[in-house]
Amino acid sequence: MVKNITMDCEKAIEYIKKNVKTYDKVELSYNRVFTPGEVINIDTCVLKDGKKSCTVMVQLSADILGSTVDVDLEEVKYDLIEVRHITQDGEETLIVIDVCEEELE
Repeated sequence: MVKNITMDCEKAIEYIKKNVKTYDKVELSYNRVFTPGEVINIDTCVLKDGKKSCTVMVQLSADILGSTVDVDLEEVKYDLIEVRHITQDGEETLIVIDVCEEELE
């Protein structure tokens, strides 16, 4: 059974930081991009300029593409549409992103 959750982009990133582990499956939908695959690494830090970073390295699930991609969720957070998380135990969570107001700099 799929657990459905609706939250804003900030809470979705916090969910990923706390709950997504290496070797879990994720499907990230943002802007017009769909990134399904296995999580290789999650790196969170604060950059020198003070910006937060939450980079998820994903081994893509595709017959033709056999590569990895790094997605910095802080950079694409205003474009996030949904995140599907499947644990190694098979528990599945679908996060639908509610409106996330873009901050003006």
